[in-house]
Amino acid sequence: MKIKCASCDYVGEAISLQKGSRSTEIALWCCLLLPGLLYTLWRQSSDGRYMGCPQCKSAQFRTLTRREWKDLERHGALKA
Repeated sequence: MKIKCASCDYVGEAISLQKGSRSTEIALWCCLLLPGLLYTLWRQSSDGRYMGCPQCKSAQFRTLTRREWKDLERHGALKA
């Protein structure tokens, strides 16, 4: 999916990102087994994932149409 990020003006492909943090996950696994397992399962599920900007990790973006993407390519506005 081609996007234009509202936060950092990145133009390119969106990536799948995970909600939560790795350090919280590790801390929960070290302290207690059940909360760590539940937190890991949540992060791996579809509820724990979102599409976002690869540079700033923001979910605030606009999807570009094929015509907009081709215009950006034609005018050299995309980074190589």
